[in-house]
Amino acid sequence: MKKWGRRIYVSVFNWLALFLAKTKPVIGLIPSFMVLATVFVVSRKLANGVVSGKYFWFYLSMGVLAVSTIFTVFFNTKDTMKTPGTQSRNDWMILIFGVVTLTVSYFYNGSEAVTKHIILILVILLYFYFKGAFQMQKAARYWLPVFLIVTGLVEAIWGLRQLYGFTVSQHSMFRLTGSFFNPGPYSCYLAVVLPVAVYYLLRDWNCTNVGFRFRYRAVYLRWGISLAAVVFSLLVLPAGMSRAAWIGALGGCGVVLLFTATGQKFYAKHAKKLLFFVITVFLAGFTGMYFLKKDSADGRAFIWKNAVQTILRHPMGVGIGNFAGSYGDSQAAYFASGKGTKREEYVAGNPEYAFNEYLQICIEQGVFPFILFAGIVGYGLGCALLPARKHISHKRQKGITNDKKTKRKELTAAGGALVALLITAGMSYPFSVLPFLILCVFLLAWIHSNVFFITIDKKHTQKTKRRNKCFVALLSAGLVFACLYNRYPVYNAYRQWENYAFYQSEGLNGATKAFIRLYPYLSDQLTFLFEYAQHLSKEAQYEDSNRVLEKAVRISCDPMLYNVMGKNYQALKQYGLAEECLLKSTKIVPNRVYPYYLLTNLYLAKEDTVKAKETAQLVLTKEPKVQSTAIREMRNEINKLFP
Repeated sequence: MKKWGRRIYVSVFNWLALFLAKTKPVIGLIPSFMVLATVFVVSRKLANGVVSGKYFWFYLSMGVLAVSTIFTVFFNTKDTMKTPGTQSRNDWMILIFGVVTLTVSYFYNGSEAVTKHIILILVILLYFYFKGAFQMQKAARYWLPVFLIVTGLVEAIWGLRQLYGFTVSQHSMFRLTGSFFNPGPYSCYLAVVLPVAVYYLLRDWNCTNVGFRFRYRAVYLRWGISLAAVVFSLLVLPAGMSRAAWIGALGGCGVVLLFTATGQKFYAKHAKKLLFFVITVFLAGFTGMYFLKKDSADGRAFIWKNAVQTILRHPMGVGIGNFAGSYGDSQAAYFASGKGTKREEYVAGNPEYAFNEYLQICIEQGVFPFILFAGIVGYGLGCALLPARKHISHKRQKGITNDKKTKRKELTAAGGALVALLITAGMSYPFSVLPFLILCVFLLAWIHSNVFFITIDKKHTQKTKRRNKCFVALLSAGLVFACLYNRYPVYNAYRQWENYAFYQSEGLNGATKAFIRLYPYLSDQLTFLFEYAQHLSKEAQYEDSNRVLEKAVRISCDPMLYNVMGKNYQALKQYGLAEECLLKSTKIVPNRVYPYYLLTNLYLAKEDTVKAKETAQLVLTKEPKVQSTAIREMRNEINKLFP
């Protein structure tokens, strides 16, 4: 019995050792999986947990990834990297983009969007972490794209469960949101992941034509996951009603089909027919999608029109996070000039985003950072989709080569996904949502990890290269943990903000004291600023309320901010400033009735009956976008005042 027990023990030990040896590369990728899994996170313990939960999970994941990278660099005695630590052109462009953007935004424009500044720093570091993972760990080339497809598959199943009522959506106004706050970004995420799944579905198709072979189990797994992701995504994408996602998915998948071997042969044989078919489908589809949501399409066109004027007024940018405030000024000036048409007044709104990330980058960060951004994504697309070309880059480098043909072909998947992302960025706001920033740097890192420099300079020994890598790993980890140190008090503030109803039970005074404690950490969050200003106004602290609102209008063009400011000034009997605020509210969004109602009450308080009657007439006759009980109540009150 002892002999058999010893044999069983040895066998189990050997199998366990073999399992650990096989899974060790995958275990090393867990921090990268955690970052990609940010898209799934929804927190019920934090205020605005659909968004803030993703932020704080991302911060945690970056800390784990930084520590993991240090261990990999310090304890990996066998250097498996294909490069001596040299940086490609795109790496330098990304670094310059980050430095210029942060410098201009913080020092030149005085932007106080601390959250967005820290996200930008971490996302740039994430690019280098992802690139290092692709280059240092062979398993990353298989598992990271597969896990990306898994995120799309899980999101698609999540959306189907919401459609059929098995899972609650993240927004009360929408039935389909996945783990996002809106069907728009949810559909766009599926559209970006879909080309990667389509590529591997086509590439691994041959595995279905041969008998089962155990050594191809990884290929079977990837093909099955890709097939499921494609099927479920196609089922749920139409229900999202996102035109940007539909066009992005078509564009990304079209690139994949065109640049695969089968696609190239088909294209060469039927080039003219294919071109005619694509143009016809595009024009018909574009026309149909325009009339599907005509008001929405006209509204976005109007936003782009005013966004261009904002760029001309601020070529150096207005600062990260300040788009909405500067846009509101431009829209108010446009309607005040009398150039606005009835149709434009009807479709005008108070957007948080430009619904075109290229215009928003120009407005917030300036023209020069936008040129850098265009160079980054353009160079990435060129590396992914154009044939490799050898060239002399500088004295120490012989040229550019590629790892293997199969790895080169894989860039078609990354290129197709990047095309889909860039298309959606032209009609939506993906770069304002954290999972898309992670996607963007993941795709760029995937692309540029396949381009390697061959060194011919013997001066840089293996020891020197290793020392350089250790220094860079420590420096990047230091930046990450500095950001995490800054964010930890913010995490506690979000938790307390979610529970601020506890302070309300102590009365308005208790709630206001709670907001005062949280203000230093949440001063770049619009919802918090508005709630804080409302509490101050209810406690008759009108001047303090307006100071908070003046900060809020820098990051938002919501007319309600100006309405509350006007009411505060009216309570302080500063009628001139009150009128100025309310008039600006009417110019930002002319189709709102409430500002005219407030103006009527203001003129009555000033005993200016002529202007009061004029604004009262507008309350009674102006046609709002949406009829509501509040509008009927305001009109009934006006009829009582002016029978």
